Amino acid sequence: MVAEEYSLRERKHAKTKIAIMDAFIKRLEKTRFDDISIREICKSVEVSEGTFFNYFAEKIDIIDYYSSLLFLKIFWKTQNEVPAGKYLTAIESVFKNVATELNNINIIYQIISAIIMQRERPKATLISDSEKHFAFPDYKEIEDIPVVFIDAFLEKCLKEAVKNGELPKKTNVDDVLVSLLTILGGTLLATKFTNIKSQAYHYMRQLNLLWKGLGVKAQ
Repeated sequence: MVAEEYSLRERKHAKTKIAIMDAFIKRLEKTRFDDISIREICKSVEVSEGTFFNYFAEKIDIIDYYSSLLFLKIFWKTQNEVPAGKYLTAIESVFKNVATELNNINIIYQIISAIIMQRERPKATLISDSEKHFAFPDYKEIEDIPVVFIDAFLEKCLKEAVKNGELPKKTNVDDVLVSLLTILGGTLLATKFTNIKSQAYHYMRQLNLLWKGLGVKAQ
């Protein structure tokens, strides 16, 4: 859809919610999560604190919203980069795009820290088509990309890879999923003090080692 096809209310809601998120993430580039106040965010976006709570119940919800939008963008890129039916390539594309999109060290570690502090798995974030559109206006048909957790996306790719023979039939999908999630988060932490190679390099190296260990034939 084009912007004009959304109602004024939808456009205003989406733009305000995204503006609040952008202001928060901008501060997260140089500031600790706990040191960012809702008051300063509201002041920068020129909304009241009451308005803030119409969009987010608490600060951590902004992290969940940002993460959902981030992976929405990554999934869109993967869908447009990878031929249908190439599920291991799709997984590699996701990891490469994560390395590209998460290019601010402070944001990476503040997000990881905030997620670790949550007592339970975050609830699925509801993102309207208008929010998808205004967050990424240049990404054609991004409204059609479903909002899912990264583990659900990876699990689906692994199961399909087993079905089409990219992975051996004996592959334990649950075990491989844990390995992928460990690589995803662990590489970000492991490369914190190492600038010899890029995160994308280390992602691909770790994935190649995993594929080799699973008996995947070289493409």
